[in-house]
Amino acid sequence: MNWEYYHQLRPDQLEAMIKEKPVAFWPLGLIEHHGWHLPIGFDGLKAEKLCIRIAEKTGGVILPTMWWGALGGHSEFKWTHYQNPTTCADILTTTVAQLISFGFRIIVLMAGHYPWQSILEQQLESLKSAYPHIDFWGGTEISICESEVKIDGDHAGKEETSYGLAMFPEFVDLSALRDGRDQTVWPKNLAPPLEDQHHRVVYDPNNPMFAQMGEPANLATTDHGNRSLQKVVNYLADQIRHQLSENTTTL
Repeated sequence: MNWEYYHQLRPDQLEAMIKEKPVAFWPLGLIEHHGWHLPIGFDGLKAEKLCIRIAEKTGGVILPTMWWGALGGHSEFKWTHYQNPTTCADILTTTVAQLISFGFRIIVLMAGHYPWQSILEQQLESLKSAYPHIDFWGGTEISICESEVKIDGDHAGKEETSYGLAMFPEFVDLSALRDGRDQTVWPKNLAPPLEDQHHRVVYDPNNPMFAQMGEPANLATTDHGNRSLQKVVNYLADQIRHQLSENTTTL
């Protein structure tokens, strides 16, 4: 199925794409510490690769990944960049409105960073009300299919590491899960005070599971990641193809 990166197309190509497949995928990511074994851009990579898997079945365009997000339990970790949630929401709603004005009729907002969910829930209600003729899909891999598909998530643990192994193994290094690190891993060589620590996150830098939340990452497998993600891909692809056929019928 024909899909393209939005930012790589010329205007005439975009016009042709909208006439054929008016579907816009937007990966919503973040730059954030994801343990020693995963890249700091994990959330954006996960969202983009998942969009590609779906677009391969439906066609459409994939926007440049939104790397700046907000909220979460790793604000004190080095290499983490959290932005103002209001700023992120403004960029989201402005861009979506522009896409709709250009002719896109199906908008898929695929969030790789789980706290994007709260922003999406706040904004999608008003967007759906303002644009009742547009089909919206918004959420993370664990929520975007609502009750139809149930898979698990975590932070850099078994689940996300399995997703990384399935979609971009070249950026995953399980051998980095080792002890021997000290307090110098923190900004200013100082861990956050206990009252500021999330109760489910590992803060001991000598622990190989540092920064993780959930089952240990060394339990991850490629097969587990593919099995879970394929459920999301198949469901969303089926729904989008159905919506495209309905759009064609009503034109």
